[in-house]
Amino acid sequence: MNAKIITFSSRGDTTLLEYDPATVDMDDVNKLISEYEARTGAQPFDVKTGERIEKVTRDQSEVLMVHPVAGG
Repeated sequence: MNAKIITFSSRGDTTLLEYDPATVDMDDVNKLISEYEARTGAQPFDVKTGERIEKVTRDQSEVLMVHPVAGG
């Protein structure tokens, strides 16, 4: 089973990363998310629960990076 990190913005959805949670180094996944968050301001949310994520775990199969909306 693959897991995904998806970005959501006014330009549409894009898959940022797709990985196998059984074999991936979760530190690398979290580093990618942290760098993307710092560069874009997007924040990670667990699609299943809708909650903001501090660190992605192997149990989260889909993470949505939500970009801030200007003026809103």
